[in-house]
Amino acid sequence: MKRIILTLAAALITFCGTAQNQQDEATRMQKEILKTFHKRDLSQQPHKSHIPLASQAAKQSIKQVIKSLPEDRVWFPGEWEEVKAIVVTPFYSYKVPGHENSYYWYADPLVTGYADYYQYSAGWQHRGTGPYNSVMDTVSDHGKVFFYLMDGIQLGGAEAWVHIEHPKDSAIVLRTLARMGLRHDNVRFIIGAGNSFWYRDCGPIAFYYGDQDSLAMLDFTYYPGRALDDSLPSLIHQQMGIPNYMTKVFWEGGNCLVDGAGMLFTSDGVYSANNSTYGQYTWDGQNINTLTYESRTALNATQTKEAFRQLLGQRATYILPRYRYDGGTGHVDLYADAWDENGFVFSVMPDRYSSWVDYRTGQKNIDSLCSYKSLFNRNYYTMGTLPFPSKDDGSDFVSQAEYTTNYTRTYSNHTFVNNVILQPCFSAVVNGQPSAAWDRTNLEAVAAAYPGYTIYPVDVREFDGSGGAIHCVTKQIPADNPVRILHKNIHGIMTAGLGNSNLPVSAIITNRSGIAHAEVMYRVNGGEWQTLNLTANGNRWYGQFPFSEINTIVDSVDYYISATSNNGKTITKPMTANQGGYYHFAFGTDALFDSTWFDFDTTPMPMENITFLFGSNWATEDNNEPRPVGIDDVENLDDNFGQFYPNPATDQANLQINLGNGQNYTVTIIDNSGRTVHTSSLQAAGQIIYTINASRLATGIYHVVFSNNDTRVVRRLIVK
Repeated sequence: MKRIILTLAAALITFCGTAQNQQDEATRMQKEILKTFHKRDLSQQPHKSHIPLASQAAKQSIKQVIKSLPEDRVWFPGEWEEVKAIVVTPFYSYKVPGHENSYYWYADPLVTGYADYYQYSAGWQHRGTGPYNSVMDTVSDHGKVFFYLMDGIQLGGAEAWVHIEHPKDSAIVLRTLARMGLRHDNVRFIIGAGNSFWYRDCGPIAFYYGDQDSLAMLDFTYYPGRALDDSLPSLIHQQMGIPNYMTKVFWEGGNCLVDGAGMLFTSDGVYSANNSTYGQYTWDGQNINTLTYESRTALNATQTKEAFRQLLGQRATYILPRYRYDGGTGHVDLYADAWDENGFVFSVMPDRYSSWVDYRTGQKNIDSLCSYKSLFNRNYYTMGTLPFPSKDDGSDFVSQAEYTTNYTRTYSNHTFVNNVILQPCFSAVVNGQPSAAWDRTNLEAVAAAYPGYTIYPVDVREFDGSGGAIHCVTKQIPADNPVRILHKNIHGIMTAGLGNSNLPVSAIITNRSGIAHAEVMYRVNGGEWQTLNLTANGNRWYGQFPFSEINTIVDSVDYYISATSNNGKTITKPMTANQGGYYHFAFGTDALFDSTWFDFDTTPMPMENITFLFGSNWATEDNNEPRPVGIDDVENLDDNFGQFYPNPATDQANLQINLGNGQNYTVTIIDNSGRTVHTSSLQAAGQIIYTINASRLATGIYHVVFSNNDTRVVRRLIVK
């Protein structure tokens, strides 16, 4: 008996060891897939030498005539401004048919329905082309990151616009969010094939135009090889109804930094991207053998800068040196973001990394940015700095080569969602805080640099070595009906050298309906809030802090601006004022008046320098017809489910269902734009009548989806 027990124990140990080895190998191969097929660095993508470049006869000029582009008051909002939605995707694994359970086979999608096949054998070897299966990852640590982001987006009061590959995946997303205890009541779906998850880079640059502050998108060409991701703005146009304007200029959204008032900052990585004759994939839509790279006209540096100036930066376009050891992207979102139209927050490498190339580049870029003029004719300034991350144990990186290959960590790569920041961290999150002491201390410094923001930490170590994190996989959709406040903030410490003059304060405030009233709320030394009403002169609003109420020897002042539009919308500046985010200035007995921070001239540049007209030859209108999607085009046939009656319905709609011995279903009601308007559970047996209260639904077309692990049934319902 003892021998049998020992034999069983040895077998169990062997089995456990084998299972652990298999899990370790699965984890290793997933990292191989991520760093090969999903890396943010174009130069590291598998070379598609089997796909030819189009012939010279098919060559197209990069310049095309604009069709129906907006003609007035174009402006690109800053990322700190109000948003209505953030686009994100779950992580998908792409499987080769017949090898779905193998770690060593992978499908790299080319165009809808077709992928390159690769087998891992001393590196990834190309094994042909064919159809593929896409499977959503809801269980790995990497896959879970995207669901935490969906939760944080909703926490910020925005909709999570989730890109999925199949209509049925909407139920998987909602079920996974519910299972993880995350928010799932403000989710809409964008449906279409994809390549990866870097939606900052391939997503649209949204802008406002015209007297009604209408919303549209500017769609740059994403780098060759990810044609499906490159079509994301077109999907948003078709399914969400936002106009889209397309340009053949190459650009990745992570390399975009704007001040909301006509300034564009990017890195010189845009030069090499546009100095290429390779465009995106093109094919006839049926025969995969017609697939080619589109031939395009290369742009030199002067042409590239002019293209960006005409498309984005009417007031100023700055192209600065890229980082060389940042995972391969050269993108600005790894080390800088604009806090508002006055200045920036930077990730700064500590002096112990002073021998690194990017340490010196970073210092020079910060100096350059802070030498440029804002719309208020004063220099931008550093409004805060962020610490530099460490390895998991809190130790330093050994070299810049180790950092770029295995880590590329940064606290700057976060996303604003109204009054929330989706924030990278580098240890497990426990009770809403990083578990590592060094990581927790660093996030406290992040919170100090962004006063008033709710920090939503997400452990992004699964992105190590990929060249990006949260900002790179999310994309803002600006709010409808924006109330825009541009303000020359009063900042720093000054003496009483102002004489008996009051302290002027002003802002540009706009809304499509006009502004009903605006005021400055201020307090002295943390006391009661007081109101300073502002007076309008066109779009410029003025007032003066009453010095008679301020002791200019010892007092400090917190303040923010509040504005209400004629159509009833109120916005504060900063947006986080109700959470403790204020502007601040103070008086000191020893400080000299610093005109760098305040110079009494509160008049900004003319409005025409802030908004601008598009150039006349860089973009074309997206002519893909908008179409309602969100579910399968054909309703599933199932004799156990009847049809809704009455249909159209006004008060209630009924559906007869035979559930036999008992079934559990998730019931999802989706409107014609793809938005989920209701989710519930159905658990019953036998013949039942399922009833929907149609009086609670807006007039329109809906699809009601009944789904479980085995079945998915769709029924159409019209509400009038």
